Amino acid sequence: MLIENTLLLRERFPDIRHYFRDNEDGVGRNHITVLDSKAGPKTIRYETGENKQLMIHSLYDPIREADRIISSHKGKIGKDTHVFFYGIGMGYHIEKFQELFPGNSYSVYEPVQEIFLTMTEQRQLKQIITANTRNLYVDTHDTESNGYLEEFVTNNRNIYVITLPSYNNIDKEKILHFHKKLKKGILDQHMALNTNAKFQKLWVKNSILNFNTVLNTPNILKDINRTHFSGKPAIIVSAGPSLAEDIQHLKYIKDNNLAYIFSVGSAINSLIEYNVIPDAVCTYDPGEQNYLVFKKMIEHNITDIPMLFGSSVGYETLTRYKGPKVHFITTQDRTSLYLLNNQLDLKQDLIFDSPSIAVMTFQVLNKLGADPIIFSGQNLGYLHERRYSEGIEYDFIQSTVGEEELERSITTEDVYGNQIKTNLGFINMRESIEIFASKYTGGTFINTTKGGAAIKGVPFQPIEKVIEENLLQTIEKSNWWEYENNYDQSGIERQLEDLKKGKLEFQDLTKGFKKVLESISTSIKIRNKSSLIIALNQFDTLYNQQLENGYYSNFLSFYIRIHVEYLGNEIKSLNQERDVFTKGEEIVRLFSGFMEECKQGWIDLDIISLETILSRK
Repeated sequence: MLIENTLLLRERFPDIRHYFRDNEDGVGRNHITVLDSKAGPKTIRYETGENKQLMIHSLYDPIREADRIISSHKGKIGKDTHVFFYGIGMGYHIEKFQELFPGNSYSVYEPVQEIFLTMTEQRQLKQIITANTRNLYVDTHDTESNGYLEEFVTNNRNIYVITLPSYNNIDKEKILHFHKKLKKGILDQHMALNTNAKFQKLWVKNSILNFNTVLNTPNILKDINRTHFSGKPAIIVSAGPSLAEDIQHLKYIKDNNLAYIFSVGSAINSLIEYNVIPDAVCTYDPGEQNYLVFKKMIEHNITDIPMLFGSSVGYETLTRYKGPKVHFITTQDRTSLYLLNNQLDLKQDLIFDSPSIAVMTFQVLNKLGADPIIFSGQNLGYLHERRYSEGIEYDFIQSTVGEEELERSITTEDVYGNQIKTNLGFINMRESIEIFASKYTGGTFINTTKGGAAIKGVPFQPIEKVIEENLLQTIEKSNWWEYENNYDQSGIERQLEDLKKGKLEFQDLTKGFKKVLESISTSIKIRNKSSLIIALNQFDTLYNQQLENGYYSNFLSFYIRIHVEYLGNEIKSLNQERDVFTKGEEIVRLFSGFMEECKQGWIDLDIISLETILSRK
């Protein structure tokens, strides 16, 4: 490696420099040949594992080829587009990109370490890695770089991928794997973004409004005697269309006390329809219409089923149901995490917010030691063009699947090895179950859903066979929910005082930001670099104080989390900006709008006052 390249990597990308310092001698290059092209610039001939010889660049004129490559993408690259290069080779196409788009940022990914090392022995990296280069990724034989995924899911700008064409032939499986990971990462991020946009305010609002109920109901993981469930079978009954095929068997199980039956989400409506009264109804959806799920139960004056609720559930669900309640603390519950923080074991007592209540109930039952844990009606796909089982009908969502939705559907493998139609939401739920199934080792998990999606780690077994082989004896059931809440409430008032203090300090911070932003704007107008640097340093100090502020970090930032994430991504990007005037202009633009969002969030949270809610005890 050229000494100039060693120095550049040491300064900009030290991890890559450290790797090649320790492994350079072991990087074999006997299948790589550097050649002079007909036009003069060097090119690389690469021999694949199948003894095929491939040219990384044109053997005739690599520079003209680079011009054609970038020109073919010109229409897709806008002023603010961030470009991601897959494959460096000798870097000619990256140089051509810099000529045509001198203002655009870009990142570079080299999947073949031998090619990267060869290039650094022939050319100076400064021709490829410039001030506009955001990141450099190089795979090794031992590890595949995954850092680029974060770049795609946290960048607020459009990212456009340019693949050096010859790399499509070097390792087809690797490039397909790259695009598959990229697609999944982006889809997951879009789903998370949509979920946060939909529920960010409701999570905070519900956790405040539900806090009194949390203080006056038992915590299933802290207050309930686990001997009720430890080593005993429990069935998570979901509302999938296959539930109808299990319903009579569930009735038999219930009538003979062979297992606990936990109804999740809308399944309660089918169970009531067939007179199967579960041992608990479980709910966590923060949506304002969640209470409609239990409308049939309430209309039938059923008030003796314990409701197991996630603490950030839609608050009207709790106010409308008059039966017994038991709670678990969710990771979205900012109020309980702040006011009861020293009483909660963050590993044992929290339930991770998940794509469905079935996944969260699965976590709870694993922590309680239930065994086996059985899934029923967990289709995670469409069956007979239905998303819900018979007996479940709502005004706000169709139980049947329309033609347009079916056309947009994707496929997955079912428990019989066939292909069924599903959607990204169901796939996300299935993957969440699989993650927790792999985490909670030692337990027995069974999926009885006929025709449902196959769940890795939860093998399929018809419910008839489960009754014969796994549910062999009756279990004694008592009023397991009748326990006292044991939270120590003596420290809550002190926490509230700290919160009030944090709110006042945050108000002072907003005034400080206003002055600093004015100072930055003035320094930019008069082009005073020294005063601008001082103002930017003051901004950094205030920004760090904001991140540490108790009111902001525990409540406000979660109430406006979409704006917080956007700002954080922009700040991260600006940290690499070398021009202080450009950096200052962007900070003024970004933070002026952000402070307006903070102001509106502040007003909203004052209306949902913690002090007011707690005074209702």
